[in-house]
Amino acid sequence: MIEALAAARERYPVVAITGPRQSGKSTLARLSAPGLPVVHLEDPTELALIMNDWRGFFARYPDGAIIDEAQKLPELFSALQADVDRLPRMGKWILTGSQQFELNRGIGQSLAGRVARLTLWPFAREELIASPRCPRSLAEAVFIGGFAPLYDETRKLDPVDWLTNYVATLMEKDIADLIGVRNRLSFIRFLGLCAASTGTEITKERFSDAIGIDGKTVESWLSVLETARIAIRLAPHARRFGKRLISRQKLYLCDTGLACRLMHLHDVNQVRSCHEWGPLVETWCINELLKTRQHRGLSPDLWYWRSRDGHEVDALLDGGTRLLPIEIKGTTTASYDLAAGLRHLRTLSKRDSAVEVLPGLVIYGGDEAIPLGDDRAVPWHAIAAQPELMQ
Repeated sequence: MIEALAAARERYPVVAITGPRQSGKSTLARLSAPGLPVVHLEDPTELALIMNDWRGFFARYPDGAIIDEAQKLPELFSALQADVDRLPRMGKWILTGSQQFELNRGIGQSLAGRVARLTLWPFAREELIASPRCPRSLAEAVFIGGFAPLYDETRKLDPVDWLTNYVATLMEKDIADLIGVRNRLSFIRFLGLCAASTGTEITKERFSDAIGIDGKTVESWLSVLETARIAIRLAPHARRFGKRLISRQKLYLCDTGLACRLMHLHDVNQVRSCHEWGPLVETWCINELLKTRQHRGLSPDLWYWRSRDGHEVDALLDGGTRLLPIEIKGTTTASYDLAAGLRHLRTLSKRDSAVEVLPGLVIYGGDEAIPLGDDRAVPWHAIAAQPELMQ
């Protein structure tokens, strides 16, 4: 991710780093630009000093700065617009903020065309290899998730306690104002249902019936979770290959540790034996695939494919005229049958000469790479090492 930030700073005068709380945005900014001073807008003294003397602010930081919690000062965005228009210089300002809504609003209103936006998700496994707390099993990786403080060796935080507090902070500081006080309890139930639904197709009727809210509210609240970088939606791929397709999106929480906490799972053994094990593994792997692409400066280009007669491929990486199909399985044993969906899609694709479906990957819970005919079984911990994902 440091490389992606460095590349963005070469092309834009302002870079904004967004992402869920506690994903390490401020740390990334400091590591990537050690020569830039840091301005903390959560400091009331600093905030008042800037508001009372904008000219003095720009005089103090003629070469730019990292501005932490930039959304605390809405007037900042128009001031930065004037600065970069007057003295254009690439990589001058880096903005971070934990409240995505206000930060995105300020950027959209004043800095359009002048800012590169990067999203920092919780840690991918490839970033944790050197950590003493790096998960050694798929179940442990799913249970803990990737939020940065959980891998701080000096703090040795308990995932259940920390994630409980994380949910409370998320509700109090990021979401409460957007949904209204009267909707707070309903939204907490909605968040729990999203966790239980991670890795599955979205049916708004399910949310409406369970919580007593209408479809419009369901869509609004899903958008809130997306903006807060708590959830993502994966769209179905449009290629029919002669089949009628499912048109519903799939829902994924951005962190499986958070999903486990919202489902009241308290230890690794519960996770491994729970009914949602398969969807949780799929959620973890989909997030790993997205991070693998993003960390290398590539667009996600990730979809899923499912026909109405039940044939499905968990993920499709769209390379234009070539599609890489990916299956995700929670089993620890690789077998030829695991790639049945990949082979079926390749057979269907022969009807469409405009696109080629490549030999695919089966990500599974084992530890060895194993050929499965034209396809390959890939260990859960080796996702980032697959060259096909860089196409």
